[in-house]
Amino acid sequence: GTAANNVVQLDGTAKLPAVDGSLLTGISTGVFSDVFSATNSGNQSIPSGAWTVVTFDTENVDQGNNFASNKFTASAAGTYMFYTSYHALHASGSGTDQRLALNHYNSSNVQQDGLTVSKTTVHEAAQNGMRCFFMAANDYVNVQLYQASGSAKDLERCQFFGWKIA
Repeated sequence: GTAANNVVQLDGTAKLPAVDGSLLTGISTGVFSDVFSATNSGNQSIPSGAWTVVTFDTENVDQGNNFASNKFTASAAGTYMFYTSYHALHASGSGTDQRLALNHYNSSNVQQDGLTVSKTTVHEAAQNGMRCFFMAANDYVNVQLYQASGSAKDLERCQFFGWKIA
């Protein structure tokens, strides 16, 4: 039955019967919430010598509607995990300075924290980075890229995803 102190029993096919979920207790709804995944469907030109915000035109998942304008905005205070990667930066030459960054800003646009992954020896190879940030409500994270080849490079297949973990 569904009254207090009744035991739920398996039915004749060894399955649980339908249970009213509103009666369940002790289950956190905040863990692994605010999940998003975004990608860019085409190439983005990255100028030489300047940090550039990566643009994402495809939202694959946006549980909570917190991803917009190329950034994720926290709906509530908590710890969030983020990951970003790209397939390639296309241009001639090799050995150029390339930096991929996950940047955490507060609601006043002041950078709070960040992760920067750099490389100088491999041309057109993928880069990725992963980082947890403790964020207040309305803080945001975006992805930025820097390269110093002397001319613009085309960024190919970048992805950005994350979720609230606590």
